[in-house]
Amino acid sequence: MKRKILYAMMALALVFSNASALLAQEGDPPDRFAGRELPASVDALRLDTPLEADGIFGSVLDGALLGAGGPIKVIIRLSADSGADAFEKGLDTGRARKDAKAQQDAFLNQVRALDPNARVIARVQIVLNAVFVEVDASALPALAQDSRVLRIARVADYEMDLSETVPYIGASAVHAAGHDGSGIKVAVLDSGIDYTHAALGGSGNPADFAANNPTVIEPGTFPTAKVVGGYDFVGEAWTGGTGSPPLAPDPDPLDKGSGAGHGTHVAHIIGGDGGVAPGVSLYGVGVCSKVSTSCSGIALIQGLLPQKNGRVEAPIGRHPVERIPRCLHLRPYHDDPCRPRARPPRNLSRSRSRRTDFLTAERTENAEALRNEP
Repeated sequence: MKRKILYAMMALALVFSNASALLAQEGDPPDRFAGRELPASVDALRLDTPLEADGIFGSVLDGALLGAGGPIKVIIRLSADSGADAFEKGLDTGRARKDAKAQQDAFLNQVRALDPNARVIARVQIVLNAVFVEVDASALPALAQDSRVLRIARVADYEMDLSETVPYIGASAVHAAGHDGSGIKVAVLDSGIDYTHAALGGSGNPADFAANNPTVIEPGTFPTAKVVGGYDFVGEAWTGGTGSPPLAPDPDPLDKGSGAGHGTHVAHIIGGDGGVAPGVSLYGVGVCSKVSTSCSGIALIQGLLPQKNGRVEAPIGRHPVERIPRCLHLRPYHDDPCRPRARPPRNLSRSRSRRTDFLTAERTENAEALRNEP
């Protein structure tokens, strides 16, 4: 009996001692995040107040639109197959486009019912089935619940900026290794080159460009330290197609006209200040119209062959050219006089001439693969 009482007293003492220890530990627990502050870039993403939206799925309405107010431009992707979707599935692309348009017609009625002031900016059915609309943000949650809607996102605008794209493709790393294209000559077979442009060694003064006659070479204007040569095999008025004025070659490769500019854009990417290979020497070879999107098959061949009388000499001649990028979309492809007949397509082809090796590269506007040149 005495032993049982002793055991009971010992048990009570143990209980009281544990309770005392627990009471002693009461109070604010230690902060486990102390000394572990969020990086500033992450901390800046904190919301001041929580955003709430009922009855929608985050995968449908882009999170950047939550809490938006007033008229806003958005792209709304719909569920019916686009022409591209149908092509991938082996279905009738024409029927798919009609069905997508019909779905868009019905859906836009719903948009206008929610916001009578909504404005349709654009509609597409080939690449994707989507509508671009300017609509009051208050209507977006209801639109996101529509079973026809796959995604609603803000319309994004983009900027042309070589300061981002050149590092992105690794060219900056090549520059840092001491390679900038110096000693390489590149002929740009396109609409010509604006050699008055500041990024291409010119003055950058719009008055100089405006005063320049693109059919003659004014003393002291051309060639320049960057655009060291060139020739215009097309002239200023040729448009291509039925009724076009004839080709009127002239010695000035200035990229000037209502439809000009593409050749200058390409030349800047290749070898302008901030471009992929800023050390190269450029040749402007006019083979495309300055007033339309046409490019002359005759001029293209002339631009590739040796010339006389001061014209650009590519690939052989007094000034051999090592690189000849052609940024053209030749259609139909089977009519391309430069198309190889028996070799598989590759990114670049190397051709041997009497005087030098040269590379030719082609980029088509519809993203076809780069192809061999003869």
